Amino acid sequence: MAVGLVLVGGPAAAAPAGHHTVATSSSVMDYYQYYDHYTAHDDCVAVGEDFLTRGADGYECRAKDGGWDLWLIFAT
Repeated sequence: MAVGLVLVGGPAAAAPAGHHTVATSSSVMDYYQYYDHYTAHDDCVAVGEDFLTRGADGYECRAKDGGWDLWLIFAT
């Protein structure tokens, strides 16, 4: 499993369909962590929802290469 790091700051833009995000203060930077790639959107969402119960503040399922990349979001 590959792990990536993306830091994003500023106000959050509206997320495209298929994404789940949690509103955070615009004065903080959110930590995005790549988790895995899924062929089905429903599988990506199911794993993302599970991470909400285990400490993630949000997640995004991003369309890529005919499947879905799961990015976990942690407010900092």
